[in-house]
Amino acid sequence: MTTPELRKWRIATRLIALPVLSLSAFLSAQTESEFVNPHPDVEFKVFQFPRDAIPRIDGAIDDWAMIPEDYRYRTDLLNDTEDGHGVSIDRDDIDVTVTLGWVKGMNRLYILYEAHDDFWDFERFNPNGYLNDIFEIVVDGDLSGGPFIFEPGKLPDNSRDRNSPEFIENHLSFAGYHAQNYHFYTPPVNNAWVLVWGSQPWIGEFPYSNYAYDFDFEHGESGRLVLECWITPYDNAPYAGPDQATETRLVEGESIGVSWSILDFDGDKRDGHYNLAHDVRMVRDATYLFPFRLMPIEAALQPRIRAEWSFEVIDLDKGVVAFRDESIGDIESWKWDFGNGRESTEASPVVTLSGGVRKVITLEVSGDAGTSKRTRYWDVMVK
Repeated sequence: MTTPELRKWRIATRLIALPVLSLSAFLSAQTESEFVNPHPDVEFKVFQFPRDAIPRIDGAIDDWAMIPEDYRYRTDLLNDTEDGHGVSIDRDDIDVTVTLGWVKGMNRLYILYEAHDDFWDFERFNPNGYLNDIFEIVVDGDLSGGPFIFEPGKLPDNSRDRNSPEFIENHLSFAGYHAQNYHFYTPPVNNAWVLVWGSQPWIGEFPYSNYAYDFDFEHGESGRLVLECWITPYDNAPYAGPDQATETRLVEGESIGVSWSILDFDGDKRDGHYNLAHDVRMVRDATYLFPFRLMPIEAALQPRIRAEWSFEVIDLDKGVVAFRDESIGDIESWKWDFGNGRESTEASPVVTLSGGVRKVITLEVSGDAGTSKRTRYWDVMVK
């Protein structure tokens, strides 16, 4: 951006392409009603892929076959929030399945979207980018909740012009920061693969996301589509770019906020807006998202017993080190060997070691499934 004028022009140009989703209604709703969960009996979960089975982003979904049925969320959970609550969705018209995954140690949310549509609509041009079948997903990595597109109390009625100073300031300083809205084009023929509703289009680019499609139909035909992708959730995703962003740290057992919508066009106006939250406000207010729990690896995919451990140096000068047992299986006993005759039978001991490199440290665990050892070399160093 060579001049302030050029920067302002580029910002305004991008804002023209923002989604037209009843903006006046959004801006007038400063106080939201309490969200009533339409799925009180559903436990929303994110499947943990083992590290040796991370899915390849290629549009082939055989590497998702290990996922149990209760991780797959289907059309019956959706509601047509455009035509009114309680409207039955015709599965001959559209039928979808959404599955979410993660890998421990990586801040990525893996997404598999499978859909059958009787009329795939994706070749008509519209300056707002919206005459296209779309899978829309919102992610609030730290469950911070609340509005994330329009900042409450900051947009007076006279600022509804997308090129107004108030609108541009809101967009650049607030929209999409603490939760992110992705509109995935299905399919993205002659388009970018995603429209990001927010001021951070960089989140839709590699290495912050990645994607692949599989489909074999023309515009207006029926057929099946697969979208396989991953995105990076952010506690804070500013306009300034990834160097100023804070990734959500994904932790086993904790939850992230998620919901999604399906925007279905059938060659004319939008045919339906099918929504997991049963409330269209989820598209710009994280109050209307669901907590999806980051699950442990399924027992059937784990070894019966395997020794694993990590450590943290608590005091480098004094040589205080905390060891953490991370073994898999039903463990009944632990035996740590720190070298030089130093041992412990605690699961996660805190010990004081003499200075230098502790060349060999071994944890041996035992249980009904037998024994397992894990040795690490030259890793633990203290002064």
